[in-house]
Amino acid sequence: MNVRFAAYSEDLPLTSIQALTLEYIMLRVEQGDVFPKDVEGFLSIRNSSVVSLLNNLERDGYICRKAADFDGRYSRLIPTGKALAMREEISKRIDQYMMALFVDIPEDELRILESVLEKIEQNAR
Repeated sequence: MNVRFAAYSEDLPLTSIQALTLEYIMLRVEQGDVFPKDVEGFLSIRNSSVVSLLNNLERDGYICRKAADFDGRYSRLIPTGKALAMREEISKRIDQYMMALFVDIPEDELRILESVLEKIEQNAR
């Protein structure tokens, strides 16, 4: 059965990619400043796509951009109260999706998968 995250977010006022992006921003902002380049790396997509995504999130009131203290050319991404109000629901949906991906896969097979993925990541570097 093909399980897709879009099905887990279809009744949210956000697309699945917007929900994932907001979750990422909200998690990262707890550790420090978040910039568009961070989102670009997280999603592995081009700058133009990130700009469009962030413009839509800003237009809809989920994030705002503020100039970085160290250089006004850099925009920090700040989640708004509207985004923070949805955080628990977004996190719950992502968790449900992740759990659905791994249902009925034995623990030993998950360990093998993790090992293979780590080797792929090392090879990619």
